[in-house]
Amino acid sequence: MNIKGMMRRAGLCALSAALLLVAGAQGAQKTPRVVIEYRYSEARDFHEGLAAVRSGDAWGYIDNLGRTVLPFIYRVPEAGDFSEGLAFVGDRYIDVDGKPAFAEKIFQGGLPFSRGTAAVQLGGQWGFIDLTGKFVIPPSYEAAGPFGEEGLAPVRRGGLWGYIDVTGRLRIPHQYLHAEPFSEGLAAVEVHGRWGYIDSAGRDLIVPRYDGAGMFRYGLAPVKSLTNYRGWGFLNKRKRMVLPYRYNAAMPFSEGLAAVAADARWGFINVRGEWVLPGQFDEARPLSEGMAAVRQEDKWGYIRP
Repeated sequence: MNIKGMMRRAGLCALSAALLLVAGAQGAQKTPRVVIEYRYSEARDFHEGLAAVRSGDAWGYIDNLGRTVLPFIYRVPEAGDFSEGLAFVGDRYIDVDGKPAFAEKIFQGGLPFSRGTAAVQLGGQWGFIDLTGKFVIPPSYEAAGPFGEEGLAPVRRGGLWGYIDVTGRLRIPHQYLHAEPFSEGLAAVEVHGRWGYIDSAGRDLIVPRYDGAGMFRYGLAPVKSLTNYRGWGFLNKRKRMVLPYRYNAAMPFSEGLAAVAADARWGFINVRGEWVLPGQFDEARPLSEGMAAVRQEDKWGYIRP
């Protein structure tokens, strides 16, 4: 090969290398694929293949292709997620065909089912029903949350939260201003205006010192410090800030990604804190069943990161 040929080949190799570097840099941050167009007034996460969405003043349910499965006929403040084949809408549970469950029993409030039970409100008090609609824990609480991974559910009585087991036995006394469900062996609780984490025996594993806290997922939990302008970061179970305070808002990880906001724009990061989708949305919800609800201006749609 002559000198000119060698120079031409070297130039082509350099150009190829540069293109690969550019492609690699672009590939580090994905472009979201919009799979359901921005057309809803509100949108919730996908559960069991369905998501509650609102159009105008009515809620309905769509599948992951954006097809309407249950029509927009539910004129209620909120439509619940499907769990174990049922969703709470208005004042009752419905099945995936939209038919009322439990012989049309009505409640003042209801949460998704978890481990075969759901917290419901009747007569101003909260209790728990099973999948037949029968009370397994009578309504006697001011408020209640779902049963978590440790088989415990947060309940409030006398203005303070504690935890009960599936038999209704009080396992952790009522002593918290707020309490979240257990996840990965820990639950976020508020004491004297500060948040920390307890184990299923009620022991303080992470002493309350944060101004806000979320659930542990993938070994990390979002926590808030008011001393920082961008007050949210992520903590591990060894009490170390793995991802420093640099977000204006943050949600727990879900399916390997967390929805976070920086300077009022939402995006998604991985567990290393790397932007997978840089901040570009006006609002975002957690990834669920491979899709995330996101808002642009006043309309919601769904993306696949």
